[in-house]
Amino acid sequence: MARTVNEIKAIMTNSFISDETIMSDYDLQPGDTFDARFSKVSIENIIFYIVAFCMWTLEVLFDAFSADVTARIDEIIPHRAKWYRDKALKFMKNKTLIPDSDEYDTTGMEDSDIDAAHVIKHAITIESNDASILIIKIAGESNNERSPVDSNTETQFAEYISEIKDAGVRISIVNAEADKFNCEVDIYYDAVLLPYDVEIKCREKIKNYIENLPFNGEYSNMKFVDELQAIEGVKIVEFKSATYLSVNNSISETINAKVVPFAGYFKINNVVLNMNVYNI
Repeated sequence: MARTVNEIKAIMTNSFISDETIMSDYDLQPGDTFDARFSKVSIENIIFYIVAFCMWTLEVLFDAFSADVTARIDEIIPHRAKWYRDKALKFMKNKTLIPDSDEYDTTGMEDSDIDAAHVIKHAITIESNDASILIIKIAGESNNERSPVDSNTETQFAEYISEIKDAGVRISIVNAEADKFNCEVDIYYDAVLLPYDVEIKCREKIKNYIENLPFNGEYSNMKFVDELQAIEGVKIVEFKSATYLSVNNSISETINAKVVPFAGYFKINNVVLNMNVYNI
């Protein structure tokens, strides 16, 4: 990014005024500033301004050249999966793209209007291992919680992706209700504490861990136990089982060690905590 004329000029004048020979010839004292010793109409000030302006012009031209080269590269090189993720987050509901472009015209829109149009708050792209398909998982937000976008928005989004995608790229969009998480755990707690208080803390910890995983983040049974083990008063956590149910599968699946939710995120469905006093 090009520096301003004043920034360039300041670098030159600071170097100029700190030179020992210049200080001697102009009878300058340590701590003197260029603006204090040279007027705006002095030949030195005019020369530095002209040189700074020429350098600024050159930097602006280099910036324009760099932007043009980047744009040309973007036009000829197939895009990576991250590009599709970024574009998914830039989708704007009820807006049309600039002709022959993958950008929106936001002229006249307030920041609040732009933010409201960005209804997709979470997105991830995955390249399928068994088919030449790029999977785009998306989710919006409702009451500060992840949720699928409505069917009309999904249709608009699909059309938006079809317009901007590279030729030949097959896209599959996942816009689904959260996977339902269930578990059963035996909790052995310190007898000096009330079981109700410990249970409340355990349920809060489970909800926080499960529903705040990174979008399309991996759940693990080991991490689940670690979260509970860190609670004050919890002596032993005996993990019994964990299952999940996604909208693409009507059968509850057992979680063996780890899993990534189909929808990209979980919602707590049923948590069974068996509270037991820890006896030494």
